[in-house]
Amino acid sequence: MFYLLMPSLKLRSALIAHLKTKGIHSTFHYLPLHLSDMGRFFGGKEGDCPVTESVSDRLLRLPFYNDLTESDQSRVVAAIKDFSEFS
Repeated sequence: MFYLLMPSLKLRSALIAHLKTKGIHSTFHYLPLHLSDMGRFFGGKEGDCPVTESVSDRLLRLPFYNDLTESDQSRVVAAIKDFSEFS
């Protein structure tokens, strides 16, 4: 899997929206284990692992699938470079 670590949750959300306008699906799905249902069951709460929580808010997973072509990859890279916050 390929990830970008964005500077903030706001910029991650903005990049997801930007990529969507280009027909590129990116996502986030990392939930810190201590904030999962099981983690909370065992006493996990927000603030227990501030670095993990910060990183989970900023991670963005790039498209990743078996038949991703080099052309698709180039399109993703170009769209990221085109993101105004990176210009």
